Amino acid sequence: MSIGTAFSVGSFLISGLQFIQARKSARATEKYYDALARDKRLEGRVKAVEAEEKSVEILRRTKARLASNIAGGYASGVIPYVGSVDTFSKQQVLRPAALDVGILDMEAVLAVEKADREARNLEMQGDIAKRQGYAAALGNFAMAGMQLGMSGALGSMNLGGSTAVGQVSQASTSAGTTGLGNLSGTSSFMIDSKAMSFR
Repeated sequence: MSIGTAFSVGSFLISGLQFIQARKSARATEKYYDALARDKRLEGRVKAVEAEEKSVEILRRTKARLASNIAGGYASGVIPYVGSVDTFSKQQVLRPAALDVGILDMEAVLAVEKADREARNLEMQGDIAKRQGYAAALGNFAMAGMQLGMSGALGSMNLGGSTAVGQVSQASTSAGTTGLGNLSGTSSFMIDSKAMSFR
């Protein structure tokens, strides 16, 4: 094996190792994006829980204000479920509280949906990065294989077998030629014998 052939084979082996390393790196990149996606989903859940906790606090305060209005109405000698006390409770306490709770509930839903959308985007980026890494690694490995084939390293490895085949083929041809010569001589002898007997 010549120095050039050895160099080509060594380069091909190095490319194979680089191909394996590139695949590992691509999988690591995908796992990194998956971890980011999980963190993003968790962040969305945390925001949703915070919004729900705010809703609970608003409902707690609303309940306290309603209880205060009802107690104030009875203390004033009026029925708190009719008239101005009831109107005040509905317009100044219940209505704002209902609006705030509705907004917070919507914020919780949007936080989860946004987190899921961003997480899916990160997972897609990880998958694309993995595919690109695989493609680049495979392309470099295939290019190294083509260079190995063009360098003639594979042909030089099979040179001994090709020479043996050529020698066998040459021997067969020589044997066939000798056989044909013997047949020609035999035929000439038979023809001459027949001619002498005819005379």
